[in-house]
Amino acid sequence: MLSLLCEVHNVQVSPDGKYVLLTNNESNNVTVIDAKSYNVVQNVPTGKGTHGIVTSNDNKFVYVTNMYENTVSVIDNNTNKVIGTVAVGEIPNGITYKP
Repeated sequence: MLSLLCEVHNVQVSPDGKYVLLTNNESNNVTVIDAKSYNVVQNVPTGKGTHGIVTSNDNKFVYVTNMYENTVSVIDNNTNKVIGTVAVGEIPNGITYKP
């Protein structure tokens, strides 16, 4: 059974259905979970106040809002590493993706 000791704010299922991604506001990361085994694959550090999350339609990138840094982290979905951070407006909360 999966047990998380963090504050989960949002959940995103990868477009291929293989992974479930959780934003953890208190630990400032994204937890990547295998959808079949429910095992944690990795915790990806992001910015402070991790909150909103969306996956690109091609499943290459994950975009995560960081409310207390006024940024969006860009995660490479193949490596589970942050490859960029984009400054945005104050207290970014939700996020959508439109190709």
